[in-house]
Amino acid sequence: MKNRMTGSSTVFFSHGKESGPWGTKITALAAIASERKFGVESIDYTDLPDPDDRVARLLDRVSRSGCRSPILVGSSMGAYVATVASENIRPAGLFLMAPALYLSGYACHKPVPCCVKTVIVHGWNDDIVPPGNSIRFAQEHQVELHLVRGDHQLSGNLLFVGDLFALFLKSLYCSSG
Repeated sequence: MKNRMTGSSTVFFSHGKESGPWGTKITALAAIASERKFGVESIDYTDLPDPDDRVARLLDRVSRSGCRSPILVGSSMGAYVATVASENIRPAGLFLMAPALYLSGYACHKPVPCCVKTVIVHGWNDDIVPPGNSIRFAQEHQVELHLVRGDHQLSGNLLFVGDLFALFLKSLYCSSG
């Protein structure tokens, strides 16, 4: 599913380690972006287990797209990928769900969100990535953080995450929504 609208920004989705490019969260958020006339691209990383190889793929895809104001969205490992890539891409915004930050095995231990607006959503009951990692990151970088009653997948919070994503897009480009 690709939807590249002329003259609008594109939302690039990066899925997590155990997910795929069109999982439940990405499908729901892509529909919200499309409704608001944003281009949508969800990158398939299923052949790349290494998070830093995924960063390289995202950098290449955004570069080849020609999009001047990309928006990066990521879940878990995909949120790490989006955050690390932001240092080179300088996106309009980052929307991060249960970001896999400060974990061993990842080359960048202190990624910096390089954009105007970053929003994080994390479940209090996440047993994959501790919510404390998102609290630490939000505090270090003074970014918006939403902690919800939920787990790593945030599946019970999909409506809230969708509403939050719609507000995030509106805050970036008021004329788009």
